[in-house]
Amino acid sequence: MRKLILSGVLLSGLVFAQPKIEVKDAWVREVPPTSKMSAAYMIIENKGKEADKLVDASNNASEITELHETVEGKMRRVKAIEVPAGGKVELKPGGLHIMLINLKKPLKEGDKVELTLKFEKAGEIKVQAPVKKGMGGKHGHGH
Repeated sequence: MRKLILSGVLLSGLVFAQPKIEVKDAWVREVPPTSKMSAAYMIIENKGKEADKLVDASNNASEITELHETVEGKMRRVKAIEVPAGGKVELKPGGLHIMLINLKKPLKEGDKVELTLKFEKAGEIKVQAPVKKGMGGKHGHGH
């Protein structure tokens, strides 16, 4: 009897620990070779029943990674990006995005950037994001 209860607790722990965050259509903006900054965009879906937050990110292409939003044409850093339960958030030019600051080398179309997204509840999720030429909308990065 004791074994049965214990395994039930372990199983429920495993089910609970499964991430419910899905990242789609990730890409990084190609920038001129003289630029030391770029941005990453994507759609983050939360298939879980609890809200989660993107609290940090890192990548293999730049020295610094920050979460940003563009409001009225001005960029500002944010502490976290909320992902509602059963909903999604789109990181896109002119809105929420992930800044890649102090690029280690110029990014060209066709390159791939590995992003590690850190969520409050889902933990770390690694994403391969292809570098693409600007895809519509304003870049909004007046640096």
